[in-house]
Amino acid sequence: MSAHIPASSHASETSPAKTAEQSGATVRLTLESPLKGRFMRTDGSEYSCRLWRISANNADFTIADGEKTLQLNDHIIAYIENLGRLEGTIINIQRDDFSLQLQHSDHQKNKLITKINWLSNNADQQQAEQRRHVRYTPARSEAVLTLSDGTEHTCKILDLSLSGAAVETGLRPPLRSIVTLGNSQAKVMRHFDEGIGIEFLVLQTDLPRN
Repeated sequence: MSAHIPASSHASETSPAKTAEQSGATVRLTLESPLKGRFMRTDGSEYSCRLWRISANNADFTIADGEKTLQLNDHIIAYIENLGRLEGTIINIQRDDFSLQLQHSDHQKNKLITKINWLSNNADQQQAEQRRHVRYTPARSEAVLTLSDGTEHTCKILDLSLSGAAVETGLRPPLRSIVTLGNSQAKVMRHFDEGIGIEFLVLQTDLPRN
């Protein structure tokens, strides 16, 4: 996949850092910067993953590598940074995302709620720490954004890094949907007033500087 971004010829997120929805006494937290981890199937196969939404009862993941061979009702054990072990059964699969219904004791559930609340309160700091790649504004900021339906739209790159970009556009593709910026595929991670934030599916290596 070419990393070149040619010039033209990620329900909305309520915060650029996170969305935390209150449901009873349980926070349902969506992170702009997903937590890295690994998960294992019952056959012993392991995959890298990223956790992008979590509550006391469910967790939503993106598979970071490996074959997409998951099936509904698969039993999964995952180890996620800042959260530790999560265990449950797959209840939904969509593209490279899947949802897990968590299985744990009342004691484990209470510990998880505490961790989720901590993440919710510290999500802004966490997002800043995880944004390790320097962002800059390219001199040629106009580009073409292609949606999943194949339609092409002129847009403006507000800032760009090896891992993602902020794009000025009036479009609001669904969160987690796949778009193409120039020749590089990306996933929509957030909406904001001026446009969308995207994360490249493959780390870029030759971003244009001029």
